[in-house]
Amino acid sequence: MDGGRVNKASAKPLPRSADLQRLRRAIEAHRAGRRSDLQLRSVRVPMGVYEQRETGRFMARVCLPGGVLTGPQLAVLAEVAQRFGSGRLHVTTRQDVQVHDLPLSGVLPSLERLAEAGLSTRGGGGNTVRNSTSCERAGTCPDEIFDVTPWAGALQRALTRDTGLGLLPRKFKLAISGCDSDCAGATVADLGLVATQQGGVPGFRVYVGGGLGTGSRLADELWTFVPPERVEPIARAVRDLFDRHGDRKDKHRARLRFVVQRLGIERFRRLVMDQLRQGAEGPVAASGRSAAVQPAGPAPDPALPASWSRHCLRPQRQPGEHEVLLGLPLGDLDSDTARGLAALLSEHPRWELRSTMRQNLVLRGVRTADLGAAHASLAPLGLARAVPSVLRDMVACAGASTCKLGLCRSRGAAVAIAERLSKASLPLAGLGELHIAVSGCPNSCSRHAVADIGLFGAARRLGGDLVPHYQLRLGGGVGVGRARLAAGRWILPARRVPQVVQGLLEAFAAFGPQRGFAEFCSTAAPQVADGLVLALAPEPEAALACDWGSSEPFSLAGRGPGECGAGVIDLIDVDLESAAEALAAGRWLESAELAARALLVTRGEEPEDGGQSLELFRRHFVGTGLVGADRAACLLRAMEASGGRRALLDRTDAELLLETVRALYEGMDARLEFRPVAASAPVAEAAPEEDSAAFRDLRGVVCPLNYVKTKLVLARLAPGQVLAVLLDAEGARKVPESAGRDGHAVLSVAEGEQGWLVRIRKAAPAARARA
Repeated sequence: MDGGRVNKASAKPLPRSADLQRLRRAIEAHRAGRRSDLQLRSVRVPMGVYEQRETGRFMARVCLPGGVLTGPQLAVLAEVAQRFGSGRLHVTTRQDVQVHDLPLSGVLPSLERLAEAGLSTRGGGGNTVRNSTSCERAGTCPDEIFDVTPWAGALQRALTRDTGLGLLPRKFKLAISGCDSDCAGATVADLGLVATQQGGVPGFRVYVGGGLGTGSRLADELWTFVPPERVEPIARAVRDLFDRHGDRKDKHRARLRFVVQRLGIERFRRLVMDQLRQGAEGPVAASGRSAAVQPAGPAPDPALPASWSRHCLRPQRQPGEHEVLLGLPLGDLDSDTARGLAALLSEHPRWELRSTMRQNLVLRGVRTADLGAAHASLAPLGLARAVPSVLRDMVACAGASTCKLGLCRSRGAAVAIAERLSKASLPLAGLGELHIAVSGCPNSCSRHAVADIGLFGAARRLGGDLVPHYQLRLGGGVGVGRARLAAGRWILPARRVPQVVQGLLEAFAAFGPQRGFAEFCSTAAPQVADGLVLALAPEPEAALACDWGSSEPFSLAGRGPGECGAGVIDLIDVDLESAAEALAAGRWLESAELAARALLVTRGEEPEDGGQSLELFRRHFVGTGLVGADRAACLLRAMEASGGRRALLDRTDAELLLETVRALYEGMDARLEFRPVAASAPVAEAAPEEDSAAFRDLRGVVCPLNYVKTKLVLARLAPGQVLAVLLDAEGARKVPESAGRDGHAVLSVAEGEQGWLVRIRKAAPAARARA
C-alpha cells in the first residue's frame, strides 16, 4: 500500500492478545478520565462492543465465520452471558452470537474468557471486515457444488490479518454460497462468492458492490468464473480498492456499493485487474469436499412425532444423516438452554452445530438411528418446537428495545405477527419457506430488503402525536440471476401490521402457494396491499400511540447516533473543538497538544500523552513535508514546553498550530490523504462583505456534533463574516441557540425544500467574551 495510506501504521497484524491489551488500556484511561467516551468508542466498536440504548450497558458481538460453533465454545458463551450479561445469547442475521447487557466492568473479562475458547469479537463492529457468512447447509446440501465452509474462515483471516482495526471507509461484508440458490446472500454483499464449475473444474462466481439498508443495491457480477487459487488475490484487491476509493468523509455514502456505482463495474473491474498485476499473493489454505450425489439413507422412524419430522428434519447428502432445525424465537437462547445443548454435543461428538442467517441453530450429522434420542434430549430444552418455517424463520432486529438507531420495537412487532398468524385459520405449513423480516429502522439489519415480506420502522404524526409506523415492501430475494429488492412504499401504523400481514398471507394462500410468492408479488400482491392499507379502519390516535411491547406512548427518547461507523471524523472534530476551547481559556500547551493529536487517528496512532501527540505529529506531518518549516517552529516550542523545558510558548504559537491542523483537515480528501499546507499568513481581521458567506451542509449530522462542526468553520472566518448552514429540523432548533450563547448573531432561520438554512454572523472577540 502506498506511503500515504491510512492503514500503513497498522500494516502489521495485531495479535489477538494485543487487541485485548489495547482495549484494556483504553478502558483504564477512560476510568481515569484521560480518555473521552468518544475515544473509548473508537477502540471498543471495532472490537465488536457496542453501547446499547441504556447508557452504560454494552453488547459484545462474537464472530462465527460460516456460523460454525463447537460445544465447548457454546458452553463458554453461556457462562459469559450468565456471569456478566443478561443470561441470554442472541443469534444474528450474519451468524454472529451476541451477549447483551454487559456493564463496562464486564466487557474485558468477557472478551478474555471468550478468547480462551478460541472466540473473538474482533471485526464484530466498526469499519472492519465483518463476519463472513455462508449457507447453514454448507457441506450437507445435496445441491451444492462443493463445501464452502473452509473458505468462510480462511478468507476472513486473509482479509483481516494485514488490516488495522476500524480503518476501512466503512464496514465490508463477505458472503459465500455453495450453489445458485445463494443462501448466504452473495448477490447482495460487498463481496460475494458463489460456488460454480466450468468444464468440470470447480471455482466461484464473484460479485461486488451489493448491500442492504438505506440505498440498498444488488451486487454486480465481477466475473462469472474464477479458479479457487485466484479468490484471495481478488478479495484483497477489492478490499484495497475500497480502502482507496471509499468516501471516509460521508459515512452515508461510504460503503463499497457507492464506489462501484460511482466508477461503474467496467472501470472497477479494470482497477481490480491492475491491482492483481501489482500483487503476488498466494492462495488461501482452503479446500472443500465434493458435493457428489449420495444414495438416500433410511427414512426417519415413523414413531417420531410427525410434526417434528415434518418441520424440523432435513436429509443431508450424507446417507443416513439428518439436520435438526432448532428454532430460536427472535434469535434468543438463554444460558441454561445453551449449557444443556453444549452438554448434548459433548455426548455426541459427531454432531455439529451452526448458527443460521434466520437467527436459528441447526444440528448436523444426526444419524437416523439417533433421531429418537435427539428428540428426547432436545424437547426438555425447549428446542424441539415444531412450527412452520414462516414462523420459525421470521426475523426481527433488536429495534428500539436496545439499539440507539431503532425507531420502532421490531421484536414486539414480530411477536404480535406470530401470535396473530398462529391463531388464524391459515395453512401456514403449506405456504412454503416464506420469509418475513422486521427492522426497527431503514438500516435492514433484519435483511428486510430481500425478504418476501419486509417491514421497517418509521415515525409519523397523527393529530399532532408521534405514532409508530412501518413501511411495507414485498417480493425481495436472493439467488444467481434472480436477486431482487423488495418493492413498495405502503405505510401503516405499527398496531395494524399484524392484520395486514395476515391479509397478505390469506390472499397468497388463495392465489396458490405452488406458484410461488415471487409470481404473487408480480401479479396480485400490489393490488392486495393497496386494498388492505386503504381498508384500515380509522382509529383514535391514542389507540395507535403505543408500540408493540411497550405500554408507554411512542417516543424517540434514547435514540441517538449509531456506533457502526464510529471513528475518524467524529474524533477529529471533537479534538479540534477541545483545542479551540483550551486556546480560548488560555491553556496554550493543552491546546497545542490536542491540535497535534486530532489528525493522528488517520495514521493509526494512539498517543498516550500530549508529548507523544506532538512528537507523532512532527513525524507524520512535518517530517513528510506536509507542514513547512515556517510553521514547524511553533511545534518545536510546544514540544519543549511539553517536555518540561522552559520555552516561550505563547498564544500565537498555539493559534498557529491549531490553524495549521485545521488547514490540513480542510484539505483532507475522502481517502484521508492531505495536501501540503501553504506558508503561514495572518488571519484576516477586516470583515468581508456579507455576500461572501461560507456554506456548510450539515444535514444528517446529529446534535451536538452539528454545532461542533459549525464552530470549527466559524473559527476560520473573520469577525463579521457570515456562515450559512443547512440543517435538519432538530439542528435548526439547537444550533442557533448555541451560536447565540457564544455571542454570534443569528441572522435568519428559514425552512426550504432541502432543509433549514441558518445564517450566522461571526462575532468580534470582544462580543464573544461578553457572551
